[in-house]
Amino acid sequence: MKIKRSNEKVDRMCWRWFLVVTVLVSSVPLVHAGDWPSYMHDNNRSGVTSEQLSVPLGQAWVHDTLRPAAPAWNETPAMHNFWGGTLGHRTRVAYDMAYHVAVVGDSLYYGSSNSDKIVSLDAGTGQLNWQYFTGGPVRFAPAVDNGKVYAGSDDGYVYCLDAVNGSLTWKERATSSNDLMFINGRMSSVAPVRTSVLVESGTVYWAAGMFHGAKTGLSRYLCARDASNGTGGWTVTPSAPPQGYLLSAPSNNLFVPSGKRPAWRYNLSNGGGAGTIGVTGTYALIIDNTLANGPYFSGASNYISTPVIGAVEGNYLVVDGNYGYYCNDTQLIKLQRSPRTTEWTVSSSYRYSLILAGNMLFAGGDDAVAAFDISNGDQLWSAPISGRASGLAVANGGLYVSTDSGKIYAFGAFESADVNNDGFVNYLDVAIMSKEWKDCTNPNDINCAEILP
Repeated sequence: MKIKRSNEKVDRMCWRWFLVVTVLVSSVPLVHAGDWPSYMHDNNRSGVTSEQLSVPLGQAWVHDTLRPAAPAWNETPAMHNFWGGTLGHRTRVAYDMAYHVAVVGDSLYYGSSNSDKIVSLDAGTGQLNWQYFTGGPVRFAPAVDNGKVYAGSDDGYVYCLDAVNGSLTWKERATSSNDLMFINGRMSSVAPVRTSVLVESGTVYWAAGMFHGAKTGLSRYLCARDASNGTGGWTVTPSAPPQGYLLSAPSNNLFVPSGKRPAWRYNLSNGGGAGTIGVTGTYALIIDNTLANGPYFSGASNYISTPVIGAVEGNYLVVDGNYGYYCNDTQLIKLQRSPRTTEWTVSSSYRYSLILAGNMLFAGGDDAVAAFDISNGDQLWSAPISGRASGLAVANGGLYVSTDSGKIYAFGAFESADVNNDGFVNYLDVAIMSKEWKDCTNPNDINCAEILP
């Protein structure tokens, strides 16, 4: 994504008239290297992409849903457990604080926990492509694969939609019960989908249900189905309430977070081999086929636990090769994994999200988002936003920021307005751009659209 930029003398004029966005054109949005097809980029939830952005970035558009995310669990946990000796508690089920996005080609997708729908936007302009209403909150970022969009809802169904027009391909639920119950301030299925949908090698996986009892349909389900039609596969009963983003590893493991209990590991092929792994908390990622998750309470600190790196006192973690990066409430830290050393530590208030794109870290804070140099931790760029930046994605030249205020921001790199490449930005360039805009006849071409102040 690129935004035309001029020098200071004609900056206002060029901002007023032109927004140029580089997009990937395809009739069927297949996944490409620069895409961000699921939460935190991939099924490892790594938050790492090779996509390289150039700073400074400019704000391209803002999509205001006018309805902030409605988290399932928004209660403030007890700050301390003096009996257990753990202090400074944080919520372990913070998985739907903003509208996390997936971006494939020229389309962005998100689910709404407030308006009960799955939405597609033009990634370059923020304009609505389509929306599909479900029967309950959609709490997780959709997964996009092979021209289809997959997402689950508190109404108990998983939906497979056409990525281009939003038409329904199939929907499936785990329970046979039509009963509803009152949970988290809403009426929902007795088996709401409280995990993401994960797509792996032509199979979709999801989990539903919070409780287990004798009543028909009141149970917990972990499901695998054919991604093309929602049939076949297998269903098993999880021993703990499944909550959070599912993860998979090349070792044929499917990992299911469970909030206030440790995560569970299952066999991708048949749902067998169940066993607990890791610690409590719905935040998780895969590092070298090993699960890292948290927050976990140890003494007076909150930890992300992993035997590969050790327990780090932090909020979010990304790992690339022999280096790991994590943020806590006041710092951003780079670790070398082997031998274990701290490469650098910088003061930072960007504590709500963290991803790695090329040679830059992007981190989200209160009313701001920023970029940092991975070599030394220097802050390279920042921009104001509204709310906590609880979700980040980088795809196809753009940075996308989701906040708890219900807004989604898009940022792109500036492009010189020296159209005729004569080394100057003056009336000649404005004349060329004016003629291009005047002669443009395709109403669907974003280069034709006037950008109002």
